[in-house]
Amino acid sequence: MTTAKRLFSAAKIACTRGGRVLFQNLSFHLDPGDVVHIAGPNGSGKTSLLRLLAGALPVAAGTVKWNGHDFLEDGKDAHAARIALLPAGEQGLKPQETAGENLAFWASLHTAVPDIDAALSKMDILKLKDTPVRHLSAGQKRRLSLARVFLKPEAKLWLLDEPLNGLDIHSYDLFVAALNAHSKAGGIAALASHYAVEPPKHGTLHRVEVGYGT
Repeated sequence: MTTAKRLFSAAKIACTRGGRVLFQNLSFHLDPGDVVHIAGPNGSGKTSLLRLLAGALPVAAGTVKWNGHDFLEDGKDAHAARIALLPAGEQGLKPQETAGENLAFWASLHTAVPDIDAALSKMDILKLKDTPVRHLSAGQKRRLSLARVFLKPEAKLWLLDEPLNGLDIHSYDLFVAALNAHSKAGGIAALASHYAVEPPKHGTLHRVEVGYGT
């Protein structure tokens, strides 16, 4: 299969921040159903790579393509529509608001009208819909953050920053099931994580490592 036929491909890309090279000559590709595990020590550029793929950071060198075309060729709005981005930690959570109100706010940022209850149910926290976030445990907050990914069912590319942090066994199983469903539907995902990532049942697991100057 040629690179032009790949759903997603990155070839010899580089990222610089503050005049410092975080990584360079980084290449990988994703076909429908594939997942890439982005690994590396703290500060090595994992989050920067996800932001680059989201179009929030410029590509210092190399190319990033979607269906063989420049990944921003269709415009930033079109690119944003095919991406579901999960930041690390509790970024974006409003502690004084309920779980449902947080999801409703994130949903308001999209043009489609998502099913908030369905998103909460996928992470088994529908029963916490009316609970203020400040009363949730760390694991429950992480499950709430993960639920925001399901507000964009049309998104083909999931960009997930440390999605496994704070998950117990039940939550981990829910996440893996959701990732496999996304893979089965032809979606792709990039996960930045210190933990091992299970290969998707319906695609290939790739691994890239980032580090200072690599």
